Amino acid sequence: MGITTGNFKNLGNSYEEGSNAAVLSAIARSAEELTSGKGWPEGVNDLLAALGRVTGVSRVWIFRTIEVTDTHITQNYTFEWAAAPRFKQLGMPMFSMFTNKINRPEYRETIQSRLRGEWQKMVVDQLEPGWLKDTLEVQKIKSMLTIPVMVEDRWWGTLGFDDCERNYDWSDVEIALLKTAGYLISNAVLRDRLSAKRRQFSILKQLTDSSVWEFDFKTGQVWCSPELLHSVPVPTDNIRFSLHKALHLIHPDDRRPLISAARRYLKGDRKKIFRFDMRLFTDCGDLRWVELIGNIRSGKNGNPEQLAGILIDIRKRKREEERLREEAITDPLTGVANRRLFEHRLQESIDHSSSEGITSSVLFFDVDHFKELNDQYGHQAGDQGLRHLANICESLLRRKDLLARLGGDEFALLLPGTDQKTASAIGDRLLRAVESTPFEYDGKKHSMTISIGLASNDGRLTTPTRLIECADSALYEAKQKGRNRLETLTGCLIR
Repeated sequence: MGITTGNFKNLGNSYEEGSNAAVLSAIARSAEELTSGKGWPEGVNDLLAALGRVTGVSRVWIFRTIEVTDTHITQNYTFEWAAAPRFKQLGMPMFSMFTNKINRPEYRETIQSRLRGEWQKMVVDQLEPGWLKDTLEVQKIKSMLTIPVMVEDRWWGTLGFDDCERNYDWSDVEIALLKTAGYLISNAVLRDRLSAKRRQFSILKQLTDSSVWEFDFKTGQVWCSPELLHSVPVPTDNIRFSLHKALHLIHPDDRRPLISAARRYLKGDRKKIFRFDMRLFTDCGDLRWVELIGNIRSGKNGNPEQLAGILIDIRKRKREEERLREEAITDPLTGVANRRLFEHRLQESIDHSSSEGITSSVLFFDVDHFKELNDQYGHQAGDQGLRHLANICESLLRRKDLLARLGGDEFALLLPGTDQKTASAIGDRLLRAVESTPFEYDGKKHSMTISIGLASNDGRLTTPTRLIECADSALYEAKQKGRNRLETLTGCLIR
C-alpha cells in the first residue's frame, strides 16, 4: 500500500454536508489555522464560516460576555457568519454592546446555565409561549444551539447556531463535536491574551529591567524568569524553586514583612494589586532592590490558586528616594543634619533619658564675629568656614552623637547618654580644635573661634523646647563673658 499525504485545508471536502465527518474535518482544518496560521481574530471568522457551511445553518455567531451582575448582563456581538445577506445581524445597533435586564425567570435560568458552562438547544415551535419564544420568532429563528465558551473556568462568551429555515434537533454527537469548536475558540482567546502579555512584557523590559513570576498554592512552587536573578545577562531557562528556597533569595530583613503583607492581602480585597518593595539576592550574591507586583487567581470555590505578576528593578527609584530622604534631613551646605532631624532626635533622646533615668546633654554653638568674616571676605569665605567647622566637629563625634546646623552659623550637638561633666569636656576639646585649626580660602588662612552653651537633662521630665532654651541662654552667657568659651546653665527641668 502506498503512502498518501495531504494537508488539512483539503481534508474532508468530499464529505456530505451536515455529516458528522464533515463537521469534524472542518474543525480539524480550523484548528490548524487557529494554532499555527491566522490565529485571532481572523482564524475565528474562518472557523465560523466552515462550521456554517458544513452544518447548513443560517447563521453562526459569537456573543462576547462583557459583564454579568445580579440584575443585568452586558454583551457584544463580535463575530458572525451568515449564509445569506438576509440572515446577517452583525452591525445592528440592538446587538452592539447591549445590556439586558435579568428580570425574567426563563432568561435568568438561561444566563445561570451558561455561567455553569452548559449548552442549550431549542426548537422554537416547541417552546412554551412567553418572552423567549417571542424574541426568537421576531428574529425569524426556528431552531438554535448555543455553546458557552469558557476561558479559565469563566464564561467568556457564547458560540451560537441559528437556523431560520429548519426545525432542527441537534444530536448529542453533533453537540459534542461543536463543543470542540468552543474549545478551539477558548484556546485562541488564551493564545491572544498570552501574545498580548508577551508584547506588554517586551515593552516593559525595554523601559526597565523586569522578570515575571508565579506562585502555585497547590504545589508550593515558585516560577520566575531569570532576568533579575542574574548579575550578568545570560540566556537561560526559566527557574523553579520551592517556596523555602525562593524566600532565601530575599534579604532576611524583608522576608517576614513580605509574608505578613501577603497574608494581609489574601485576607483583604483580592481585586487590588499586591505590591511590595524588597531586596533580592542575585546569583553572584549582590543585592538588588525590586518591586514585587501581582494579583490573585482564585478557583471556583473562591480559594486562591495562583499569585502571579512581575518583578521590576527599582534601584534607580530607591536611590532617588534615598536622595530625597537625605535632602529632607540634611543641611545642603555642610552635609550635617538639619534642624528638622535634630528636633526629632532630641525628642527621642529625652524620652529615652526619662524612661531610663540617665542624663543627656546638648551643646549650642556659633562662630564668633561671623558677620565680620562675611563682610570682609564675602559669603563664600563664610560658607567655607562653616564647612570647615562642621568637619572639625564630625572628627570629634562619637557614633551616637548628632551634629546639626540650625541656620546661619548656629550649630547644635546632641550628646545622648552623656552627663554634664563629660559634655563639658567634649565642648572644651571642640573649642581648642577650632581655635587651633585655621581654614584656607582664596590662598589665605583664616582663624576662627566659637562660643558654646551647654544644657543637660538629668533624666527627669523635660521638653525639647525647654532644653533648647537653656542651651541657647548658656550660649548667650558665653558671648557676654568674652566669647571662645563654654558656659553651662542649670535649671532646665520641668519640676
